[in-house]
Amino acid sequence: MSEKKPGKAKRLKTADKLGKMIEAYYTESAMVKAQKKPVAWLTSVSPVEVCYAMDVFPVYPENYATMCAARKLSAEFCAEAETKGFSTDLCSYALNNFGSIYLDKGPFMGQGLPEPDMLIATEHACLSMAKWWEELSRHFNVPLYVVDAALPIGEGVTSYQIKYFADQLEELVDFVAEHSGNKFDIDRFKEVLKYSDEASQLFTEVGELRKTVPSPVSPIEIFTNMFPLVTLAGKKESVEFFKEFRDEIKGFADRGEAAVPNEKYRLLWDLFPLWYNLRLFSYMEEKGGVVVADVYATAFGGRIDISRPFEGLAERYVANPILTSGVPELIELYKQLVKDYSVDGVVFHSNRSCRMASMGQYDIKQGIYEDLGVPGAIFESDFVDPRSYSDEQVKDTLDSFFEILESREK
Repeated sequence: MSEKKPGKAKRLKTADKLGKMIEAYYTESAMVKAQKKPVAWLTSVSPVEVCYAMDVFPVYPENYATMCAARKLSAEFCAEAETKGFSTDLCSYALNNFGSIYLDKGPFMGQGLPEPDMLIATEHACLSMAKWWEELSRHFNVPLYVVDAALPIGEGVTSYQIKYFADQLEELVDFVAEHSGNKFDIDRFKEVLKYSDEASQLFTEVGELRKTVPSPVSPIEIFTNMFPLVTLAGKKESVEFFKEFRDEIKGFADRGEAAVPNEKYRLLWDLFPLWYNLRLFSYMEEKGGVVVADVYATAFGGRIDISRPFEGLAERYVANPILTSGVPELIELYKQLVKDYSVDGVVFHSNRSCRMASMGQYDIKQGIYEDLGVPGAIFESDFVDPRSYSDEQVKDTLDSFFEILESREK
């Protein structure tokens, strides 16, 4: 018998704990139906805290799509959805979801997600989500609740818009109680909100540590560690994990240990990662470019005023500046990030699946350059469907970008 070669040592001690948390979640998802526990499928920016407070197992098909992409299944799933008549122009999160359903296949134990007993959606992050969830409602013949939200782009969020969302959260509680048979307890709800708030604050602290030169954490470590922040928001184990993660990154920062040894250019990343190719960050790092700030991970943060549970949760979801800012406001936001994180250049991923979020990128790039003299690069691809990715074209764009950074340095 040949001797087993030791694998590459992981930089983060918390990496093993993260892997166990992900495995535990998907193991539970495989058993939840046998346990007769109600299941809810949620869109992003839907209040998962309500589900945890009422003992309903939450599923995020979008987060699941990132796992399918990382496990090299998303291309097959997207293609399968297209054979059923769905357009290739749809969001690849949705195509991946439908393809997984039709094939009854997934990256964990070979099976897909547990079928939902109810569906919860909001259009706040994306206008197409309600239609996606309507199709799921027809397919599974289960009830759907859409938490409506005002979209005050560039105008700021008003108190009555917060109250509008909060009132619907109270209605959502009644909806979940009706279709799960579980009662709502306000003290349990506040406890869940407390854990969600603490985890968000700890993740924000990690983001602040990225201002350290050199950066103590890599973009791959940031994006892969978002799972507890999103899927386990409101769970005690999420808080415990982020305390360890924060302390580990703080230790690196205090000792001046770089996540990438040859940090030369500090970069701002916009918007979505390529979930099937996070190693693109490694390619940039080989050239000395380290992503030290982004506007995707920060979109899942935000504090919660637990003394006003429904209004506090509404503020967390509705008053997110990434979702409520127009192009002029985003230019100012990005310029502040450039200054705060000592950024040398900005890389924009124009995501064909999310045109609403990508369409202002050229204006933002130009605004940053005109006001601060910081250059940017834009490449087009897709965050889940690798069929639209051209490694040669993307790297050509990045190579030209780094030549600009190098010439400016000289």
